[in-house]
Amino acid sequence: MAPVHVRWSDIDMYQHINHATMVTILEEARIPFLREPFESRITEIGLLIAEVKIAYKGQLRLVDSPLQVTMWSKRVRAVDFTIGYEVRSVGAPADAKPSVIAETQLAAVHIDEQRLERLTAEQRDYLQRYLR
Repeated sequence: MAPVHVRWSDIDMYQHINHATMVTILEEARIPFLREPFESRITEIGLLIAEVKIAYKGQLRLVDSPLQVTMWSKRVRAVDFTIGYEVRSVGAPADAKPSVIAETQLAAVHIDEQRLERLTAEQRDYLQRYLR
């Protein structure tokens, strides 16, 4: 689980977290989650977003900050993987229904050669530890 702080600029005119900002909030949670398996080759291998799905189940506001973002691996394949997310208010119990359910599919890409890159055994092992 990663806490992500909400900024004033993340709020829309109705005092809710703007829907487009949720993609950034997921990214802010995902980067530390993936640092361990991908940091050693960060200048060589990049992760590209192939798909993003977000379902809004409840409201989130500035007072709900920091948001609790729970992450897990949904699918791990040769060159790509999918991360699942549940986002809750800071005050919500861990078993409360999430306000946001999301997933991102990421593909490993060799930066210089602009081609898909196979995940290493270590990267796959790390991601498989978090399979749900």
